[in-house]
Amino acid sequence: MGGLIARYDWRTSPLGPRSTWPTALRNAVNLILPAQAQIVLFWGPDFVALYNDAYAPTIGDKHPHALGRPAREHWSELWDDLEPLLAKVRETGETVSAKDRPFYIERHGYGEEVFFDISYSPVPLDDGSVGGVLCIVSETTERVRAERQTAAARERLAGMFQQAPGFMALLREPGHVYELTNASYQQLIGGRDVLGRSVREALPELAGQGIFELLDQVSTTGEPFRGWEQAVTLATPEGPSERLLDFVYQPIKDDDGRITAIFVEGTDVTDRVRAVEAQREADARLKGIVDSVDQMIWSTRPDGFHDFYNQRWYDYTGVPQGSTDGAGWNDMFHPDDQGRAWGVWRDCLESGDPYHIEYRLRHRSGEYRWVLGRAQPVRDDGGRIARWYGTCTDIHDLKLAEAALRESEARFRNMADSAPALIWACDAEAMPTFVNWRYEHEFGITPERIQNGYWRDMVHPEDVDTFEAAFMQAFRSHSDFERDFRAKNLAGEYRWLRCAGTPRRDGEGRFLGYVGCNVDVTEARLARDALEAAVEERTAELRAAEESLRQAQKMETVGQLTGGIAHDFNNLLQIVTGNLEILQRNLPEDSPRLRRAAENAMTGAKRAAILTQRLLAFSRRQPLAPKPTDPNRLVAGMSELLHRTLDETIEVETVLSSGAWRVEVDQNQLENALLNLAVNARDAMPEGGKLTIETANTHLDRGYVAQNAEVVPGQYVVICVSDTGVGMDPDTAARAFEPFFTTKEVGKGTGLGLSMVYGFVKQSGGHVKVYSEPGVGTTVKIYLPRLIGALEEEEEARNVLVPEGTREESILVCEDDDDVRAYSVEVLRELGYRVLEAHDGASAIRLLEREGRVDLLFTDVVLPGGMTGAVLADKARGIRPDVKVLFTTGYARNAIVHHGRLDPGVELITKPFSYADLAARVRDLLDARELAGG
Repeated sequence: MGGLIARYDWRTSPLGPRSTWPTALRNAVNLILPAQAQIVLFWGPDFVALYNDAYAPTIGDKHPHALGRPAREHWSELWDDLEPLLAKVRETGETVSAKDRPFYIERHGYGEEVFFDISYSPVPLDDGSVGGVLCIVSETTERVRAERQTAAARERLAGMFQQAPGFMALLREPGHVYELTNASYQQLIGGRDVLGRSVREALPELAGQGIFELLDQVSTTGEPFRGWEQAVTLATPEGPSERLLDFVYQPIKDDDGRITAIFVEGTDVTDRVRAVEAQREADARLKGIVDSVDQMIWSTRPDGFHDFYNQRWYDYTGVPQGSTDGAGWNDMFHPDDQGRAWGVWRDCLESGDPYHIEYRLRHRSGEYRWVLGRAQPVRDDGGRIARWYGTCTDIHDLKLAEAALRESEARFRNMADSAPALIWACDAEAMPTFVNWRYEHEFGITPERIQNGYWRDMVHPEDVDTFEAAFMQAFRSHSDFERDFRAKNLAGEYRWLRCAGTPRRDGEGRFLGYVGCNVDVTEARLARDALEAAVEERTAELRAAEESLRQAQKMETVGQLTGGIAHDFNNLLQIVTGNLEILQRNLPEDSPRLRRAAENAMTGAKRAAILTQRLLAFSRRQPLAPKPTDPNRLVAGMSELLHRTLDETIEVETVLSSGAWRVEVDQNQLENALLNLAVNARDAMPEGGKLTIETANTHLDRGYVAQNAEVVPGQYVVICVSDTGVGMDPDTAARAFEPFFTTKEVGKGTGLGLSMVYGFVKQSGGHVKVYSEPGVGTTVKIYLPRLIGALEEEEEARNVLVPEGTREESILVCEDDDDVRAYSVEVLRELGYRVLEAHDGASAIRLLEREGRVDLLFTDVVLPGGMTGAVLADKARGIRPDVKVLFTTGYARNAIVHHGRLDPGVELITKPFSYADLAARVRDLLDARELAGG
């Protein structure tokens, strides 16, 4: 290296000519060149390399090109690792050293990992700064690799020791002290910590089992010991555990022949030994079972060589044990069957198909008897045949029975072919065996065609599955069978057949199959179906009538309840409205606040009165004043009212039938009913829509009447009110006429509008029906009975004044409600009349008999004490024939109202009545008397 350095052209190096080198650099080079250690000097900021002869082999083919060049050029592959070390020494002036330091280097044309002991020291300049880094290295690659290989070998050995399937331990001698144990040994002794302890100390339960003595023997004699299925009892957390072990105690000796340890190695064979014992027991049990069954059982190798027969084979054939092994079994067959049996067996061996054959086998008696031979191959996991297992079953008696059966069936066939019915038979496997000629002649059926599935084409598709299921159910239980089904004959016509079958049995009671016949029952079925259809139709009509009657009874019950409520409510309203009228008439003109309060109260009372009227309408207890009415004229007259009541977004259309019949109805109530329906339709069309009112003549026949209670057949005028609104589901539509039932929000309706319509129409002798579909709309149809008679001219409305009376005119007021009576008396006296008052009928009669003059009796219809207002009126006319009677009520009773209208000649004012109404009605009656008298 000294020669190379002397000849090197240093002008091409970052160090420049040697004459310019600092003293420290020249001294360092002179120092490293004769050294035997591997030394490289990296000088300056570029770490220019200078090294000695001992270092040159270390860098391989980098030498001599690395001399005088920056280290990054020839140490590029490890520069990221080397540069930080050199920079640290140069920057800090500290020495960096390491043992077995790894480096990646390419020095022989390939990369490799090498190891060095390194010492990197600073070389100072005269000014104290670091001029270069002196690196003394010693390659340790071979040693490190050898140590690693040795450690890896030890780890492999330790792993093999620990993972060995057998248990192992190393006992240090003398004293049998545990030095090593593997995982299997730890598992055997329950995971106990035994290292450093003697066997006697670690496993005290072995005392008395001979184990300690065997270890002493091996350590004394130096002879190994091998034990087979040695029984050892070990302690476990669950209690003593007896194990069977195969093991060896192998002494280990040093160079002087002294025993230094005993190696223990073995296998726990407990499960294997017990499994072998269990297999022996199972084999014994299996042999007992196989020998005890009534069938002959045999087995062969995959090539068909017979090597096993059960005892039943030898008992049946009487041949010596083993005499039929191999192919000797074929000699036991009847000579006429040997070739056939051998051929079938060889075919099965080649194809792997199950073996099935009937042949004659020589019995120990010398007689040849029919047997059934069967065999199945057993395959291994790869699908290869491992063995054949077969049986032989004596069927000699069955074959004789079959022969006899064939003779019987021949006789049966001759009889069946002459029978007029469709005769059939099947065997014990449910396969058809016979049909008579009539079956083939009429339906094209033969046993072969049935077996090929033709019967499914013959039977009606709707009957195939049910017929088959019913037959198989009877077949499995061997019970009698009968079922009707439709079958297509050769003419392509389906005929109803009644199939009846009976199980067949032989003389010993064994099931042989079925025999049966089919009879054409088409005409009978058609007659029965017609009768059932008629009964079903009538039953449906009865159910519909029952449902309609139930609904009517429910509505009638609710009507009676609401009528009673309305009666009591009207009495209360009479008191409220009457006293409000008195209050209004007597309030000072300069009390506007009190007048407004009174007016508001009166408005609420009137609304309550309307509500009560609706209750009475639903209960059919409101007194009606029916008149002959033209429905077209009434509907047309409501056009302006409907347009004013409904929103502008709703189109109103009337479709009036020309020649619509007349009806007798309370016109005001009918208008109210139609108005209620129109308002309901408006509420059902919040986004707008179309309202249609139609009139038409119709006839309700007995079929319709049978499905709708309280409807009389006959001619009707129907008024239809239809909308295009949200509609109702069936449950809602069914409750539409119930009082207080509503789908509107709280405060948006009382639920009495449709109830009023229902009650009014029913009271008028009519019928109402609702049809609705969600999202489509609703139609309500009002049916009113046709009126036969002349149409009266309608009276024009006239303004009514409040007329007064005189003290010469006497009125008797009979009212059980004290407050109502007090109001009525006060109003009549205010009008100028002389007024008498009674709280019941009896007191009213006494006044009539005592007083000199009574011009008018004003009485409630409902009175206490058993005397109604009508009875009181009759008695009053008996005492005073010229007395006028004015009835009042909040609830129309049958005493004065029949069939929904007032009795002829009855005058009535309904509660709650106003001051003006009462004044007008009393004056009209009194004036009518005077006119009659004048």
